[in-house]
Amino acid sequence: MNINKILFSNVSNNFKELQSRIYFLLFSILILRVGYFIPIPGIKLFNINILNKYNNSFINFLKLFSNSSFLYASIFILGIMPYISSSIIIQLFTIIIPYFINLKKDGIYGKSKINNYIKYLTLLLSIVQSILLSFLIFKINNNKIIVNKFIFLIVSIFSLVTSTMFLVWLGDQITEKGLGNGISIIIFVNIISNLPNYILNFLKLNNLNFIYFLKLLFIIIFLFFIIYFIVLIEIAQRNILIQYAIKNYQKNNYSFLNSNKTYLPLKINSAGVIPSIFSSSIMIIPSLFFIWLNNNLIFKNWFIFLNLLFPKSLLYLLIYLLLIIFFCFFYTLLVFNPIEISDNLRKTGAYIPNIRPGIFTSNLIKNIVLRLTLFNSIYMCIVCLISDFINEVINLSFSISGTSLLIIVVVIIDLIMQIQTLLISSKYLSILKKTYF
Repeated sequence: MNINKILFSNVSNNFKELQSRIYFLLFSILILRVGYFIPIPGIKLFNINILNKYNNSFINFLKLFSNSSFLYASIFILGIMPYISSSIIIQLFTIIIPYFINLKKDGIYGKSKINNYIKYLTLLLSIVQSILLSFLIFKINNNKIIVNKFIFLIVSIFSLVTSTMFLVWLGDQITEKGLGNGISIIIFVNIISNLPNYILNFLKLNNLNFIYFLKLLFIIIFLFFIIYFIVLIEIAQRNILIQYAIKNYQKNNYSFLNSNKTYLPLKINSAGVIPSIFSSSIMIIPSLFFIWLNNNLIFKNWFIFLNLLFPKSLLYLLIYLLLIIFFCFFYTLLVFNPIEISDNLRKTGAYIPNIRPGIFTSNLIKNIVLRLTLFNSIYMCIVCLISDFINEVINLSFSISGTSLLIIVVVIIDLIMQIQTLLISSKYLSILKKTYF
């Protein structure tokens, strides 16, 4: 009877946990949406539209992490971009600096320390970026500032830094108490909330005629197959057959459990959306130069060669694709260590049939991972160029980038899998309860 009560309480607790996680996620999304409409103190609440004049890849990339807060000079205008940048830097440190290399090997303790360093660097970067952004806001919209320059800059810097760190904290809370990865959820909410604006702009910028409707129908069908392709790749995995050996104490030797076969699953896209985000963050540097050159006419003739790196130019797209391929291999090999996996298999008595343990097993796993990563890099390049393909080939204004589409699909898949895990665990406990009683 005590077991019955325990199982029943576990089932009800799992359902309550899922319910509380959903409520917490919805409450966090509400906080995000309210925060994006809170302006920086000292700015008039009407007709702001701070950085709309800079319609380039730099601002579009910032909008990916900060929603449409540029239109309202929101306190969330920086979003989580400093956190993304600091994550890139610390990840690079874990392969080139011995201290961080050793820290990465310390398991949970090392991971916790690395996360702390990421947050410290996030604070530093948010301070630097908020200073630059506050000066830029004051320069462009000084007629809309209702306080003097010094007070506005102090209040603006403090507001931007505090809001960025709050978003990082909220992302951790969503991961712990909500559903999915908190940082990914924040980016996901930013993209989804902009969809109505994307649709309205799409309708305004395109002529309504029969050819337009044919193109629109083609885009809908094309996006359906692209989303299906993304889902297929994201859930696909390469299974490597492994077997376990046990010791036969009667004959004092080892026998093999052929009936207890299992698999080592390797995801095709083990890097997630990181390569696309890293590449986009690096490619905003030429856009920063263009902004600076537009405000400094004297130096324009000195940097004519930068026109070759104008967004959507051939050289720009080529470098962007090469960066995606590089980060696919770099991040995959960073998070996936074939030697460590081979050692873990050997320690647990597992082996790959017809492959000797040790260096031979690690080489086999490494070759399989490299082939999967090559396919993944091609897949990432195709997805990231979707919007450019629609804009240039079909000649329609399409604002949703491939990175945004990839993030939407990946986050939804992650949410569905986490919900299914909680429901399956509840169903398993209910079946176990019926079995005993």
